[in-house]
Amino acid sequence: MKFRIYDILSHLIPGFLIYIAVLYTLGRSFDPKFVVPATAIAFFVGYFVNTIASWLEDFYNWTWCGKPSNKLLEGKDIWKVRFYHSNDAKRLLIEEAGKKTPSNDELFSIAMRYAHNSNNQSVHDFNANYAFSRAILTTVLIFIVIVLPKHFQEPFAYCLFIPTLIIVWLRAKQRGYYYAREVLSTYLKIKKESN
Repeated sequence: MKFRIYDILSHLIPGFLIYIAVLYTLGRSFDPKFVVPATAIAFFVGYFVNTIASWLEDFYNWTWCGKPSNKLLEGKDIWKVRFYHSNDAKRLLIEEAGKKTPSNDELFSIAMRYAHNSNNQSVHDFNANYAFSRAILTTVLIFIVIVLPKHFQEPFAYCLFIPTLIIVWLRAKQRGYYYAREVLSTYLKIKKESN
């Protein structure tokens, strides 16, 4: 089994944030002498945060008014992420699918097959960034659920938590669109090179 730096950080960062939130809620402080066991605990917790983030993906897509890949294939992008070749991509993908009315999920899976088998490392990087952003969004949600009961009467808590949640929610959405755009762009590039 080979660990990349992304794999380690994507588990440790969310895990440590949740670990610190639990310590804070219990009225304990972090003990520097406990750093090695704390790192193992954080990695373990981070693993479950990533799992929960994956399970919540459909919910996140619902809050984003649809999957980024589906939206891009429908010609709908967002203010920060534009994709101008949706008609070309969808036409080629429908031809390749061999069905009259394939779903956007089917079409995107074809594009993913091409993109992930290509030499374009940025597809993998965008995928990792999206997964990390989704994990951070889930971490912030869990953090708020753990810490807010202790401060539910303090307006400052809401002034801190609500903007933080909105920012990480929007960033995860943007990362989803960046990844979907990179997959579709890579697919188009491969198809154009093969013709």
